Amino acid sequence: MLKVIMSIPVNVDMYFFTSVNIGLLNNIKNKKLKCKFFKPISQIENYNINYTNNILNKYKLNIESINSLKISDFNLLNNNTEYDNIIEKIIKKYFKNINNTEIIFIEGIIPFYFEQIIFKLNCDIANIFNAKIIFVTSTFSKNEILEKTKSIINNFFKEKLYNLQKNNTFFFIKEKCNNYNPFFYKINIFKNIFLKNDTINHNLLSLKKDNIIFIPWLKNFVFGIDLKVICKYLNCHISNNFKYKNIKYIIFLNIQKFINKSFFTESLIILSINDNTSLKKIDNMLSKNIFFKAILFTDCISKNSNLIIQKFSKIIKNNNIYILYTKNNFYEINLKLQNIYKYNFPIDDFKLISNIINYINLYIPDEIFDKKTINYKFYISPFLFRYNLINKASKLNKTILLPEGTDLRTLKAASICSQKNIAKCILLGKIKEIMNIAKINNINLENIDIINPSSIRNNYIEQLMYIRKNKLLNKHNAIKLLKDNMFLATMMLKNNEVDGIVSGANTTTANTIRPALQIIKTLPEYSIISSIFIMLLHENILIYGDCAINPNPNYQQLAEIAIQSANTSKLFNLKPKIAMISYSTGNSSKGIEVEKVYKATKLVQNKLPNLIIDGPLQYDAAIIKDIGKYKAPKSLVAGKANVIIFPDLNTGNTTYKAVQRTSKIISIGPILQGIKKPINDLSRGSSINDIIYTIAVTVIQSQYTKK
Repeated sequence: MLKVIMSIPVNVDMYFFTSVNIGLLNNIKNKKLKCKFFKPISQIENYNINYTNNILNKYKLNIESINSLKISDFNLLNNNTEYDNIIEKIIKKYFKNINNTEIIFIEGIIPFYFEQIIFKLNCDIANIFNAKIIFVTSTFSKNEILEKTKSIINNFFKEKLYNLQKNNTFFFIKEKCNNYNPFFYKINIFKNIFLKNDTINHNLLSLKKDNIIFIPWLKNFVFGIDLKVICKYLNCHISNNFKYKNIKYIIFLNIQKFINKSFFTESLIILSINDNTSLKKIDNMLSKNIFFKAILFTDCISKNSNLIIQKFSKIIKNNNIYILYTKNNFYEINLKLQNIYKYNFPIDDFKLISNIINYINLYIPDEIFDKKTINYKFYISPFLFRYNLINKASKLNKTILLPEGTDLRTLKAASICSQKNIAKCILLGKIKEIMNIAKINNINLENIDIINPSSIRNNYIEQLMYIRKNKLLNKHNAIKLLKDNMFLATMMLKNNEVDGIVSGANTTTANTIRPALQIIKTLPEYSIISSIFIMLLHENILIYGDCAINPNPNYQQLAEIAIQSANTSKLFNLKPKIAMISYSTGNSSKGIEVEKVYKATKLVQNKLPNLIIDGPLQYDAAIIKDIGKYKAPKSLVAGKANVIIFPDLNTGNTTYKAVQRTSKIISIGPILQGIKKPINDLSRGSSINDIIYTIAVTVIQSQYTKK
């Protein structure tokens, strides 16, 4: 089974996060596991955030990379519609690359700004693919990080990451080492290698206990860096124009501390132009042919600054030393350089990359990617369910009629459905009125047909009179009925001019159902129409029925609702396990309502013995494993139900709304079932997305409709 692993940065800099990811990917490769790397978004505006992918490509680590998205404007992530489009593109890229691989390693995004949006994006991506989580974070001490990490998880991630399990989550923690030297070290984090044995033993012990891996890392550690990058980052000027060099050391000088080191030849010296003591020492060193790569003067705001810069420029003229200068003061530059690698990584230093991989591997436990350790349980997340719904509908080429053609939400939904090829939509309404609404609201109605009802009503008068002849419908009353767009739309569906109808944004459920019952009628095996809601819970997909149509069904009708709901669930690739809900589980209580549920369950079992169904079951026993095992230990449904049948409308509608609002989930419906042709009702509070998903459901239902 394909497994998805995602690393998520938590208050950590780019160089440590990238280093850990490179080490983990190399570890996967060494275990000969087929792996693909996926950075969902590689660039936002001018920020390159995909150093890992660049390293994989540059150093040929033989791990395939999935192409990333580039976001031109960060505000797109702050727009709900655009955000959903970005998520959809990420899912598409994922599904195009799931073949011939065992692991997809997703690298999260470091929030360089708009932290809340990036936090949500990382969590959404992890939830979509039900990823095993590896948190990468930092601290100053082990004791601090344990408490800090637990606090972060509990306060932020626990409610946002729905598959967050203690035994399925790992923490890679940058344990900062103290460093009191007045300059930034070169890449000598590798001095910690002598701790190898003790550290690995400690990590194996931690892995068994808390899945926590500490990695020692120097506090002021900075990689070698191109001088050009430093200039751009600090927004400083350069007085001479040599070929840019790589800086291995950054040394800050002040009056109190000055250390003469032989490696100055690879250094950038930073000092204040007002620091006369340091200026004299630099002058003295240059006179003794002790040279540097570059000198950066801070505090260059006076006229005297230019004279000093000119003086030093003459001294170093023939020694290829760069003179940089900035108006910023010494301490501002110091603070800014502390974060230079928060969003950068030195991808051009092969030796460094190799050292980083070897160093990180010292701390990765051998069993971290073993099959037993990767406890992976796949489920269809709400994002994936909606994606699959749209994807399936877009392949069927169906026509859906929207009788409420002047409703703004309906117009917007029709436009999106057309653009995404979900369905060919037809709007009923006055053409000029609809076009005017579209123009005012900048809605694209290209490839959408608009039919004026008055131009086609007369086509159906005789046929409607014939259909309703038992009710003695005359011509006058037939014309009157056809002035209702829903009746007119139903006649068009009856004649196979469209494949389905979606209505109800501005009318009642009764007004949607009445024409269906009178003209289309129920399937021959059923006596009623019923409804279901698809409840997109964070960790499960549930079908609720009936929550919109039948106030108090008898046991035969309740059995029909269960069978209809089971058949509908199969349209969406769900294997139905039906729980018939009551206030009692099994025979623990007696009463008229309990007896009704019991008889309905037995009726379904007799009609369809292969259908997995049980009842009466209480709601908690139906969906919660531990409670189900306790209350109904022999049940095949208890704790595993995905189709929930309520005994009456009062219970069903109340439960549906309570779960939807308190859990803040998306629900799709009501979806009507038991009709010969698909007609679906909308809530009057429907959003644009609600209408889009209902259209997609109607398309899928129409696939199985007999003409």
